[in-house]
Amino acid sequence: MDLGLIARRYARALADYAESQDEMTRVAEESVSFTAAWEHIRELREAFTSPVLAADAKVAVVRQALGGQLSGSFEAFLRLVIRHRREKWLCFMLPAFVGIYKERYGIIDVTLTTAAAVDESFIDRLSKSVGLRTGSREVHIHRKIDPSLIGGFRFRIDDRLLDASLATQLRRVEEKLGRQPERKL
Repeated sequence: MDLGLIARRYARALADYAESQDEMTRVAEESVSFTAAWEHIRELREAFTSPVLAADAKVAVVRQALGGQLSGSFEAFLRLVIRHRREKWLCFMLPAFVGIYKERYGIIDVTLTTAAAVDESFIDRLSKSVGLRTGSREVHIHRKIDPSLIGGFRFRIDDRLLDASLATQLRRVEEKLGRQPERKL
């Protein structure tokens, strides 16, 4: 059984249905919230994958974990997953759905890692530049601070990484000079 194939099929079905109900953004938000809750709340995982609990009880647990009412599309999807006994694979289906959502709506996530904090005007300029270069309508920049970079930055878009950190440049110079860089234990 190809878990990735199953997750993508369910994710596409959810995306098509949520889009037809004009609930795509809300379902994406619920998916992100559910995935975070799934990772951090053991009781949610146990209850949702329990073979003893009925579908209504499982949906009620999700509703409580997400703090309120669920969209019609999300609740219908949960019931479909429960009916087909695919509960334990939901943690793969929902991130796949979020990926489809971002692709359809032109949203891109990037990670900027710097040695020190950068100001908002730089983030705004960077966001606009990335949006123009990638053709994305919306750019989400996730910032990280890593003092070990010494200076410069690391910039990741999907699986591409631009490493312009001073630490990496120093390591390359050391390698060219034939010295082994110091390793921290």
